[in-house]
Amino acid sequence: MFKKVLLAMDSSSAAQELFNCIPDLRLMGMAELVIVHAISVEQLQGRRLDAYRDAFTRRMEDKIKALEQIGIAVKLLLPFGNPAEEIALTAEEEDVDLIFIGSIGENIIREFLLGSTVTEVIRRSSRPILIEKYITLGERTRLIPIFLQKWSTVLLPTDFSREAESVYSKFSAVADKIHRIIFLHVIDKAQGGKELSRQEEKALHGLQDWQEKFRRNGGNVDIKVSAGIPSQRINEIAETEGVTLIAMPTRGVGLVKLFMGRTADAVVRRSSAPVLLFKID
Repeated sequence: MFKKVLLAMDSSSAAQELFNCIPDLRLMGMAELVIVHAISVEQLQGRRLDAYRDAFTRRMEDKIKALEQIGIAVKLLLPFGNPAEEIALTAEEEDVDLIFIGSIGENIIREFLLGSTVTEVIRRSSRPILIEKYITLGERTRLIPIFLQKWSTVLLPTDFSREAESVYSKFSAVADKIHRIIFLHVIDKAQGGKELSRQEEKALHGLQDWQEKFRRNGGNVDIKVSAGIPSQRINEIAETEGVTLIAMPTRGVGLVKLFMGRTADAVVRRSSAPVLLFKID
């Protein structure tokens, strides 16, 4: 699914933890890794740009060698400029299949790549984006990726749009590599009575059709229909079902105020599980 991956990182220890996710990415076909560390003026802190680049390159040498020894082609790029802009630009220039970036939430630490940077990368880039989430470990607040096996339980929300079906089609081809898949449709909570029952029945039929398609490809699929605010129910069900990855579409080069925009944005911000966004034009 993702042969060439861009790993966006900064100089924090949390960013280094993203390398622990490499085996998981290989399960989805990764053979090339482009490591991008965009250097901002603030990060230089008075140091010369060439000296900073040399120091960072030396710091990465052992990790790059280890990756190359297991057959992954690695490229390290250290552009100077706005991180979100440079990440999105490099993703296009390198024609990557996926951007992989870390998110720890503003309530834990502010100097890492998340908050504004990830939001801006989502807005700028047309590439699929996998947003890793972190948990704290121990008294020293070590940050580690929350799931190293993202393909264990995958939640695929849908509103039965063309965009959602496009994501389903991508996962159908790798259904046999995922331990468990959950299809979810959330009905607007404002509907009630007979209309709610009618919508539930219609949604179940639609999900059952996809369930059968995935099962023919070796997938283990459950289906769920719920009522409420889509972003809230997606995150609540992800929590209760032990979901290790939420995958959903978002439209265009910007988060439009539709299910595929506003809902995806809210899921990314509030989910404790990694989120994989597919940009659908």
